[in-house]
Amino acid sequence: MSDKPLRVSYGEYVYESVPGWAPLPDGWEWNHVVGVAVDSQDRIFAYNRSDHPMIVLNKDGEILDTWGEDTIKWAHHVEIGPDDSVWTTDNHDHTVRKWTTDGKELMVIGTPDKPSPPQSGEPFNQPTDVAFGLDGSVYIADGYGNSRIHHFTPQGKLIRSWGERGTAPGQFMIPHSVAVDPTGLVYVCDRENSRIQIFTPDGQYVTHWKGVHRPNQIVPGKDGSMYVTELGFKTGMAAGSGEPNVATHNSGLKIMTKTGQWLGGWGASTHTHGDLIAAHAVGIDSENSLYVGETLEGARLQKFVRI
Repeated sequence: MSDKPLRVSYGEYVYESVPGWAPLPDGWEWNHVVGVAVDSQDRIFAYNRSDHPMIVLNKDGEILDTWGEDTIKWAHHVEIGPDDSVWTTDNHDHTVRKWTTDGKELMVIGTPDKPSPPQSGEPFNQPTDVAFGLDGSVYIADGYGNSRIHHFTPQGKLIRSWGERGTAPGQFMIPHSVAVDPTGLVYVCDRENSRIQIFTPDGQYVTHWKGVHRPNQIVPGKDGSMYVTELGFKTGMAAGSGEPNVATHNSGLKIMTKTGQWLGGWGASTHTHGDLIAAHAVGIDSENSLYVGETLEGARLQKFVRI
């Protein structure tokens, strides 16, 4: 690994990598860092598929805490609630859980180990992500085994659901991430359709934009921009249809406007320090530094400081 910082992205969104950030103790490993979130105290929650599924760090990369070892089966995205609660999705447990920052469980939505029938539209079958409405309500993307967005009260009561498998507006091929912007609009990473779909708070289709390649997560920035991690395409990598990909496109991170114009980004699908080989999740701290989690053969967590 290079010990020199790498400057990435362009325009007003230039970042510099931090070599050697967050070294792990002997015997630990980053195994599929599929979720990254940052709370109001700039604690970084790295949600991964190792023996320590939730690793909590400070901005200097020092480990503050670990938890979830006895509960989490197969991590996916993690998000921070309006009250600094921690919300996790679990693909194999088919649940969404709400926690305190030190790992005390507060609520479970869904029945552990009881998935809904595939593509039934009922919650949950491998849920993928969580977002929060302006009123504190909860949006859950569902996910790998469903093609659905569910809308819950803050107490976990289902309000409505929308979506089905397909390629038309309002349909999904793996709704992989969900986010809410400051106006209340709901953004969905429709991963295998390689697009971002946008809905009203009550699930009415508004529009969609392309220019992304298998988007894994969308995260609103503090300045109104959108940060999108992309898995990209690799020859032979199976997509949602089960057919191998023929075309290729690099994994990376794109910084975009709310209407899909590019503002910055990088990624060349290499293991080089500062590059991105399988970008899955991104968290943003109070100084606008980025923490990017990678999966597949990447399996690492990198920090990028805004220049």
